[in-house]
Amino acid sequence: MSDYDREQWQAEQTAREQVETAYRDKMAKARERSAANAKRKVARLHAKLTELGHISDFEDEFGESVLERLDKFGSAFHDLEKGRAGDALSMAQKQVVARMNRKVKELKAKQKAGEGVEPDPDADYVRTADRWKTDDHKTSSFKSKRKPKFTPRVRNIEDEVFEDEPAPRPVNPAPPVLASVTAVPQVRRSKPPLNPIVTSAPSGTRPAPYIPEYVRPETKTAKPKPTVAKRPFLRIVPKD
Repeated sequence: MSDYDREQWQAEQTAREQVETAYRDKMAKARERSAANAKRKVARLHAKLTELGHISDFEDEFGESVLERLDKFGSAFHDLEKGRAGDALSMAQKQVVARMNRKVKELKAKQKAGEGVEPDPDADYVRTADRWKTDDHKTSSFKSKRKPKFTPRVRNIEDEVFEDEPAPRPVNPAPPVLASVTAVPQVRRSKPPLNPIVTSAPSGTRPAPYIPEYVRPETKTAKPKPTVAKRPFLRIVPKD
């Protein structure tokens, strides 16, 4: 391996180790936060059930063992197949904690109903969402998403003052006059006069009808072709 390849390999190893270290630190911080939240919640539920006197042996043993593991190891489970790496409780342990929380709410609801007071299921939780509404933090850095109301930029005619002008005098229009139309002379078309053919005939008799004389058309006759003497088929050449 050359010096250049060795330097490249060392640089890659260093970068990989830095990424792994950053990931381990991130997961450790997430596990610490998750362990603190789980410890606080399990301790509250265990104490509340003990106070109400409705805690079972399994719930008592579960709460004590989980709190001991969280104090000692920072996590209540070791097998990563049973939960996520950044969680302090496994999936099964989370289900047990959820049942304990539901049991506490039901017991408090029954207790409030017996006293005639409407129960508040979230009374034991510390409300942190409304802290910004206190006197110390009245302003928020987030801008309001509500858009301002749109006002069109138009003139108000009522604000403008005009002097009253006198109304115009009404004009009486004259009655309409119909234009006179002159009579158009009608032109009658006359037929040409007929000149009858009069033939000489004795008085008292009907004239004979006019019959035109037949003229035979000229016919073209073919001109005779000039006769040309035919040459003999055999030519007789005289001998000298």
